[in-house]
Amino acid sequence: MADYEFPPDLIAAQQAFWQAERRVSAAYAALPSSVSIAAQEADVTEEQQRELDDARAKQGHCIDAIYGDPFWDDVADKYAAKIALEKAAKVALEKAAKA
Repeated sequence: MADYEFPPDLIAAQQAFWQAERRVSAAYAALPSSVSIAAQEADVTEEQQRELDDARAKQGHCIDAIYGDPFWDDVADKYAAKIALEKAAKVALEKAAKA
């Protein structure tokens, strides 16, 4: 596997994606069950829907920031580079946590 030199903003975008991913998961977890909704025992509130929509939008912006970065223009093995980016972002988080 090749070594990659990731720009700091790309590492930050990957970390922001994980944060947005957790926010989307939390928004889904806060929704009433689909069984309750189908039985008309519960409804998704406007606030819940807004939170889910906002979380999904943030996640989409992060994806755009990651894959829209010019870094990828000259990368031959994009899959290997994506795996390396995730590892680099994780290492950076661990270093920040220790600091």
